[in-house]
Amino acid sequence: MFHHLMQRTVDLAKNIKYDPANYLNAALAGIGDGHNGGGPIWAIFDADAVARENWDPTVPNVDFKAGFFFSAASIAELAGAVKMPHQRLPMSPATLEATVARYNAFVDSGVDADFGKAKPLHKIAKPPYYAAWATPNIHDTRAGLRINAKCEVLDMAGNAIAGLYCGGESAGGFSQHGLARASCQGYIAGNSCTSA
Repeated sequence: MFHHLMQRTVDLAKNIKYDPANYLNAALAGIGDGHNGGGPIWAIFDADAVARENWDPTVPNVDFKAGFFFSAASIAELAGAVKMPHQRLPMSPATLEATVARYNAFVDSGVDADFGKAKPLHKIAKPPYYAAWATPNIHDTRAGLRINAKCEVLDMAGNAIAGLYCGGESAGGFSQHGLARASCQGYIAGNSCTSA
């Protein structure tokens, strides 16, 4: 059963078409130069967002020196200011201006045509403008309860704890996440439990 579900997942992944709403494919698409993606992801916002969220974009709350936070009077200047060691390519002022204009058009229309998120409410329009290095993470974790192949929870000595099973994202290890992982491990734990 587990092998069948894993093979089905691999088969489905082969048929994924590029779609901006598919964040992973969009992030890995890159610019056609043989590298995944284009570097760090930047959260772009304006003075209205700072006021609305009651943020304080001053030191020590932000790090201007290490290249994780930038501010400028225009979107083009902001793009030119963004420089850090982990950014493989410079940010294009024209591309950032076009991206912000596209996002602002979504606010006007009330429809996010790229990612289908809920109605965008606030334009990025009031200087100063800010760029903050965003570090999204896969929501899985390597932490969690240690289990064996029967999904039995193991104690600190590596021995199975009788009658205690674990599956899904509460089980340790970095493997496939979501419904497939939970379903497979639940199936394994259920069969192990009934055969014990």
